[in-house]
Amino acid sequence: MPVYEFKCEACGHEFELLLGLKDAKPRKCPECGKLKVKKLVVSRHPAVLHMRYSNAHPRHMRGQRKY
Repeated sequence: MPVYEFKCEACGHEFELLLGLKDAKPRKCPECGKLKVKKLVVSRHPAVLHMRYSNAHPRHMRGQRKY
C-alpha cells in the first residue's frame, strides 16, 4: 500500500497515511478537525519509498543473503 501525504489548508498540519486504492482519503484534519484536507503531490522514486517504509535497508540485512 502506498503512503500518501496530506495537508490541512486551515491549520497547515501535514500528515502521512498508508492507504489502499479502495480506501477513502481523509476528510477531516487530525489536528483541528476541519474539512480542508488536500492530498499533496510528492515525487518520490518507488525504491526510495520501499527503503523508507520497510525493513529492507542494508543496515538491517547484515548477515543475510544478498540477491
